Amino acid sequence: MRVSHATKGEINSFLKDFRKLMSQPENFLFVNRRFNFTSLGLTLERAKYEILTLKYTHYDRGPSPDHRGDGTEVWEFGKPIEDEMAYIKLKIEDDICKCISFKSSNGPFTLPYRNW
Repeated sequence: MRVSHATKGEINSFLKDFRKLMSQPENFLFVNRRFNFTSLGLTLERAKYEILTLKYTHYDRGPSPDHRGDGTEVWEFGKPIEDEMAYIKLKIEDDICKCISFKSSNGPFTLPYRNW
């Protein structure tokens, strides 16, 4: 079974929309999870910076239907941060951008546009 990936343009468009919403603090939400960016030793501000600097090269997969079955989609990214790989899952829902997951991960990652 072949896995299809978003195009670079689709990824860039999603990231642009996410950043635009994220620029207004009231439109950004870190979903509270047991494991989050603190598992990487990051502060909230550093975690936000890492999200703001995501590129299409960090894209892993998506958009995929959210497992909650609410009709929204999630986008998944993998990004090296200080000697560890971070797994970052994002979504836009009702004009709110959400970071659903941001944690250390060993994958597996697909990273089809990886060039780093």
